[in-house]
Amino acid sequence: MAGSLPAGPLSGPNSDNGKGNGLLLYFHHYSFYSQKVVMALHEKKVPFKTHLVNVPKGEQYDRWFMEINPKGDVPVLKDGVKIIPDSGRILDYLEDNFTNGGTPLIPKDQGMEIRQRVLHFRTLLDQLPVNHITAGSIYHTDLMCKPKLPYVTPFRQMLRVSEVNQEKYMRQHAENNPDFREILLQRAELVNQKRKSIVNRDEYIKRLDQLDSVLTEVEAELVSHSSDQADWWLCSPNFSIADVALTVLLDRLSALGLQERFWNQSKRPNLDLYYKRVQNRDSYQKAIPSSFVHLQLLLMMTPRVVRVGTCFVAALAVIVGGYWYLKRK
Repeated sequence: MAGSLPAGPLSGPNSDNGKGNGLLLYFHHYSFYSQKVVMALHEKKVPFKTHLVNVPKGEQYDRWFMEINPKGDVPVLKDGVKIIPDSGRILDYLEDNFTNGGTPLIPKDQGMEIRQRVLHFRTLLDQLPVNHITAGSIYHTDLMCKPKLPYVTPFRQMLRVSEVNQEKYMRQHAENNPDFREILLQRAELVNQKRKSIVNRDEYIKRLDQLDSVLTEVEAELVSHSSDQADWWLCSPNFSIADVALTVLLDRLSALGLQERFWNQSKRPNLDLYYKRVQNRDSYQKAIPSSFVHLQLLLMMTPRVVRVGTCFVAALAVIVGGYWYLKRK
């Protein structure tokens, strides 16, 4: 269904857009950058279809997907015969081509100052190393407090196994796909360097400090709103591309168990109110996976390096965790 987030096919090339009709998004529910694109599409009310790329199993490095995006990253947007990789480029493409008659995420009629603030915060938030912060959370669990679905302990263990084996798995793909061998070997080396960085506690804390500095600026922006701007979002009366970036970031930090470190009612209270408010938006609820989606993904998308028993434990944790999480709501 257009605009929905079905589980989608789990492997193999797409076949329902072969004639180049409509928007097709290759994505994964847990991809931070996929979530930003999905939220933007719903904000702009642009119809689209999805194809789920099984990232935990390394499907993004299979030949069929490498032919779509040689970098082996999600998300990728296909518009007819056009292929647009990278979330930043996708968001710009949507803004350039799907604003007439729709909802602009970069304001054009609210004055230069507001437009510049939106673009400033978009850049500031986009530069944060969210993937490193996410991956590092599985090694520095003592820095997390009450992680939420899906980042409960069994799933963290599954991610750690996947993280450790990712370089080896990419090198295997390089041998099986000679056309992409050089690219995959380069990516494998980058993965190796990334792992060394994220397991270093001092380096990880530096990244959290960088994030803390950015959220301090975000809080100051929210505080600066006058009384007649009480219903504003981050920089504007309208929800903007900066709000998309901030919303998905806050949700990721909350899920990882980092919310108490960065904001609550006494620490950055305006940010706390913002996060509570934004969770009521329809685009948020459609971009962020539900408990049912968590269960589907854990059952159907276990990495090849993880045993079935581990998947069962993780899935059971999602069921039990989801029940108690919903009960507390």
